[in-house]
Amino acid sequence: MNPFADFLPGWNVLLAFVNLLILLMTFYMGLRFIKRTTVMTTAVFVFQLCILTAGILAFVSKTYLVPLFEIALVLLGIVFPSAFLLHDYLSMRRRINESGSAEPLIRKLEKDGRPMKYGFFTDEAMDWGEEASADMVSASLSLTDKPVKKQFMGQIRAAHKLIEKGKLQEALVSYRILAGIAHDNPCAVYNTAWLYKKLGQYEKSLRLYRKALDLLGRKPSNKNGESPEEEDGGKTAWYNHELHAMAHFGYGICCYALKKYELSIIHFGKALECAPDLREADINIAKAYLALERFEEAEEYIRSALEKKDDVRLRYLIAVICFEKNRDMECKYHLERIIESHDDFIRAWDLLGKVCRKTGDWKGAETAYRKLIQTLPQDADAYYRLGVAQRQEGKTEEALSSFKTAAEINPGHSRALYSMASILDARGKYDKAIDCLKKSLDGDEKLEMAYNLLADIYISRDQVFDAIRVYEEASTVHPGSYIIHYNLGVTMMMARHYEGAVQAFKRARKITADDPALYYNWASAAIALKNYSEAARLYKEGLRFKPDDDEMLYGLARISALSGDVDAAIAFLSQCLRINPGMKLRARASHDFASLRTVKEFRKITSFPRKEA
Repeated sequence: MNPFADFLPGWNVLLAFVNLLILLMTFYMGLRFIKRTTVMTTAVFVFQLCILTAGILAFVSKTYLVPLFEIALVLLGIVFPSAFLLHDYLSMRRRINESGSAEPLIRKLEKDGRPMKYGFFTDEAMDWGEEASADMVSASLSLTDKPVKKQFMGQIRAAHKLIEKGKLQEALVSYRILAGIAHDNPCAVYNTAWLYKKLGQYEKSLRLYRKALDLLGRKPSNKNGESPEEEDGGKTAWYNHELHAMAHFGYGICCYALKKYELSIIHFGKALECAPDLREADINIAKAYLALERFEEAEEYIRSALEKKDDVRLRYLIAVICFEKNRDMECKYHLERIIESHDDFIRAWDLLGKVCRKTGDWKGAETAYRKLIQTLPQDADAYYRLGVAQRQEGKTEEALSSFKTAAEINPGHSRALYSMASILDARGKYDKAIDCLKKSLDGDEKLEMAYNLLADIYISRDQVFDAIRVYEEASTVHPGSYIIHYNLGVTMMMARHYEGAVQAFKRARKITADDPALYYNWASAAIALKNYSEAARLYKEGLRFKPDDDEMLYGLARISALSGDVDAAIAFLSQCLRINPGMKLRARASHDFASLRTVKEFRKITSFPRKEA
């Protein structure tokens, strides 16, 4: 008798159990999808959801399944994702063996977190530590048979000669054999790890560094059970102490190369504990923190390294961090110190120019960019920035010359061409300005300000339709620009294209909804289309942002008068004239208030005080 017959009559219990397993595997694939979002993981997760859905629907509808379908459900819904589970488990065990620390089952995809501005510093870690010398190997050797030890040391010295000649691959072959014989010798294991690291085989090097550290962790003793430092005056203990630092440092280098930055920081820190004056470890910890975008910790270790020894690259890095944190005076201090000793440090001059521009020191910026031009005479950007500094100082002619030089070096330098156009426009040379702006828009950047200036010049020359064409092109290139859509709407109103203006204003409001001028112009377009209710709504919306705007109150009075609402017209107009009495003459002359000229209250609020005789 089926024990579930009374509890689940007519239900397929086996299918329910299979669906439960599929649900658990789907949950696991969902976690994997979140942490390791790849095309394959996404596809498998979606497929798993489909399988789960098919199983649940079959269970709920009590469908009698054919054996083939049941087999497919089990294979695809359970066995298939189990392969991913097994792969993740084996990967986790491998990572634990390599790192010696806890690792998650599903590891997030490693992303290159190096900021581009620090790429020159974080590309690779600074190396330190040579191979353990033959004497160190001999001192830590546990062989008691003198002939065997002599033969072994002969092979060690031969391997070291290969290292001195740069034949690292041949030396590695020898050391792999020697480390296999003296498997409990930390120096031999360390040297094998060191050779793997030098040859760029970081995974293998990690395993051996870990083994060397395990061996070094055991306190060495001689055959009498006494501590070696008691026997040789502390010589062996000194070897172990130095080797500890080198092993941890090498481990950190391998972790850094494999982008395991957190683990590299731990081992560089342990190397510092063994050798507090090891500035290479300070520098590498700073590199790892920068790669992780943890700038405060990085700055701490850079300063520590600078205290041990001054370094131009490190000082420049401190200057960059100060610049990013808006500590401009400190940034200038470090850059000036760099320039004093290294007048040809291009990066320092470039950053000094940026700091001077940021702080408004245009004279200092001009000096910095002149120096850059001397070093890099074909740098168009340096000429452009020099021109910006000169223009800020009022040296317009010199600035124009600098911009021209930048455009000659790089004919597509949009910013230099735009700056030339703005100077020419100010001088009234509109044709030349238009030519420069067109070249600017055909260059490496389609600048929003270039579109605006070009349209502005067209409007000043009564070429309204050309301006509209420019703004329409700009709206496709810069769809998120409020000012482009707003200016397009205003320009269309000049051309009496009110429907287009309304559409432009609608797009502008989606970007910025708190500009009173937008609602005023939009309402004016609505009035031109005789859509008075819409215009009234827009004026009231604008008054929310600027309640004392006399123009919008005047507009509401106009609409009310045109709609025949005398009381509302008088009320709005009274409020407007209290804010700006100068609009009385405008109200009296406007045809929109023609129906109110016979109304006593209108004549009263728009009348001027009589002059006494």
